[in-house]
Amino acid sequence: MTTGTTPADAILHRVSELLEEKLGLLPEEITPQARFKEDLGLDSLDMVELLTIMESESGQPVDDDAMPGLTTVGDVVGYLVAHGNGAQR
Repeated sequence: MTTGTTPADAILHRVSELLEEKLGLLPEEITPQARFKEDLGLDSLDMVELLTIMESESGQPVDDDAMPGLTTVGDVVGYLVAHGNGAQR
């Protein structure tokens, strides 16, 4: 049975959950276009924590060289989809 959920949808959902839980953000604030620093108020430590959690859940490391280019929620989702990372719990 197919639910119609893509890997990108699953990852976006998990990233949103993490941002809501860890930073108290509202679901409507977390869109693919939302910029971590400017729109959501994340600092570099928040970003490292978010990516560390995603690495832990997916079992796949995030390349340190890619981190500066991950400025929006959509950037992280796209990176994780492109590198085969899942949103497992």
